[in-house]
Amino acid sequence: MPRAFLNPDPALSEREYSMTEQRLSIAEEQAEFINDFNEIDDWMMQYSCLLELTADMKPVSDEEKNEQNKISGCQADLWIILSFENGIVHVRADSDSLIVKGIVAVIAALFDKRTPQEICGAHIDFLEKTPLKEQISTDRFHGMQTVIRKIQDYSTSLTQM
Repeated sequence: MPRAFLNPDPALSEREYSMTEQRLSIAEEQAEFINDFNEIDDWMMQYSCLLELTADMKPVSDEEKNEQNKISGCQADLWIILSFENGIVHVRADSDSLIVKGIVAVIAALFDKRTPQEICGAHIDFLEKTPLKEQISTDRFHGMQTVIRKIQDYSTSLTQM
């Protein structure tokens, strides 16, 4: 699993972890993911890495898998659940496609437990900087861009309150 997504101190609460200097910025975590992922030179091992990331995803209930939470424009069924608590954005996701679920696990790991301001200022381009863009269809790529935009739009709305 890429080192970027490991909490160095599990004793910290989500808010404490997100507000400490121990946690890397979104850009730093993304750069570590890109570096670690690109060091894996076999596509099947890269795929396996993505599947490993899905194990840490917070569950999405069947009730939450509704049209309101569904991402349109994606080949697979994909749901994003966003919430805001104590100044922190929480991101949960699920998909019926393993590759989509793996990619969205990366997106969720980058954005989960962040402030809206951090999320709004982030430039997410790991798909373009890894072999992932070549391995997925154009529709799936656009679906992932829709996920990123939805999370950032949600965060923008929180900063305008």
